[in-house]
Amino acid sequence: MITDKSILIFDEARFSRICQAILATEGFDSRAEADPALLPPMLARGGLGLIITSYPFGSAILEQVKGLEVPVIILSDHINSELLKILEGLKNSCCLLKPLDYRKFKNLVRHFFLRPSAGPEGYRIM
Repeated sequence: MITDKSILIFDEARFSRICQAILATEGFDSRAEADPALLPPMLARGGLGLIITSYPFGSAILEQVKGLEVPVIILSDHINSELLKILEGLKNSCCLLKPLDYRKFKNLVRHFFLRPSAGPEGYRIM
């Protein structure tokens, strides 16, 4: 069951397993999904602490979370105008460029849980 400290990883199976393992070493509970149809019921139940996805794989769910309070970390190997438009619609997000710096990734996840509302609304690209 998703709790208020749960992380939803919406990505391809291989990366989701890697991401879950990294987060487990930091004590975070995470759940991996790849079907965008499962997101609306999860959002309706509430309790998601963070969503992690990649671009363009997660484009479908990024559209679904526009304007919501749940923080989002997007992993991408490039920045383009479509991604920037998506980021502008998110209230609290960060885009990490690949290759993924695991230390930076873990620190960012910790930041979202320790200070979920710290800083200005909007997005950052790292």
